[in-house]
Amino acid sequence: MRQPEAMLLLLTLALLGGPTWAGKMYGPGGGKYFSTTEDYDHDITGLRVSSALMVKSVQVRLGDSWDVKQGASGGQTQEVILEQGEYIIKVVGAFKVFLQGMALCTNKGRCFYFGKLEGNFFSASPSQEGQGLVGIYGEYGLLGIKSIGFEWNYPVEQQTAD
Repeated sequence: MRQPEAMLLLLTLALLGGPTWAGKMYGPGGGKYFSTTEDYDHDITGLRVSSALMVKSVQVRLGDSWDVKQGASGGQTQEVILEQGEYIIKVVGAFKVFLQGMALCTNKGRCFYFGKLEGNFFSASPSQEGQGLVGIYGEYGLLGIKSIGFEWNYPVEQQTAD
């Protein structure tokens, strides 16, 4: 097999065999892929983040129910419940080998801090005005989250109000 065809075949197999995501991931990566549940009927209404020396896991609340915890076990858990009509519009974080910490800010001007903001910084926000966080994905290892990405869209509450 000629080299260009072999590379195309390998690329196709890698895309078909591995997880796919449309957005950018922050961090060095590696480990097991995770993604919060896609829920087209409920907005993210809360967040739990467990951390020790690094961020271990994340868990989102969709409507009145908590989704599955994503990431490694252990750490101390912090919980945030969003107010009615409040959604996350910006995430700032830092990573070394693992995600060290994050700050999440909402459309109502509140910010919540998890872990420590040390290392290589990143900032993520939606591309369109009025959008908010609707999902989190990434990769984790035995000790914690190694990369993280964010899905943005218009809040369900806003879509149904029109």
